[in-house]
Amino acid sequence: MIRLAALFGLASLIAAVSLSPRIAAAEDEPAYGPELQGFDYAYPVMRFTFSSQGQEFQMAYLDVKPPNPNGRTVVLLHG
Repeated sequence: MIRLAALFGLASLIAAVSLSPRIAAAEDEPAYGPELQGFDYAYPVMRFTFSSQGQEFQMAYLDVKPPNPNGRTVVLLHG
């Protein structure tokens, strides 16, 4: 029983020491919200609000105008 407790204590110590650099590195990285608040987009973020199945939803999108329009449209959806 004592060996098991010692082994568990050693494993906990190793895990804590090995995770310490990762925790420190994470503090240096920017924090993002659930909708990527805090991320610097190259274009303004627009929002489309709609209702579906009795619930209100919101979708964020970027409307990027081309420098030389050619009459064609590209839509990229992800999520």
